[in-house]
Amino acid sequence: MWLLDKVREHLRAKAPLARDRSGARADLELEAATAVLLLEAAYGDTEYVWREHRTILRGLEREFGLGRKQILDLLGRANEIRPPVVKLADVTDVIRERYSKQQREEVVRLVWRVVEADGAVEEWEESFADHVARALCLTSDEARAARAAT
Repeated sequence: MWLLDKVREHLRAKAPLARDRSGARADLELEAATAVLLLEAAYGDTEYVWREHRTILRGLEREFGLGRKQILDLLGRANEIRPPVVKLADVTDVIRERYSKQQREEVVRLVWRVVEADGAVEEWEESFADHVARALCLTSDEARAARAAT
């Protein structure tokens, strides 16, 4: 079990969204806020396809340093609180207040990965990703750089 703990800790150290800007472990509220944004990006077009789901799973596993079961539980909770249950502004407020600029850029990069996962970018999806970037207080240049990094 000791080796498994070491591997998990190593993965968490590499996970850019695993800790908030103060260095504290990202809590459920912050993880769920990020997951809600990704789900909204996936549901933005006519259907939620497996490529979007896979992109969300892999992205959250990598960014939070969590296992598949933990991510599936997180997505279940996030799906329950998606708008209209919570306001999108409340979700972006949590992320903006608790993540650094670099981490917010990473969130926008993840949103773009989900938007582009199905191979087609609808006008609404592009508007959504741009809105998220603005709500997270990123400049147009920072938002473009985040998209280009996908």
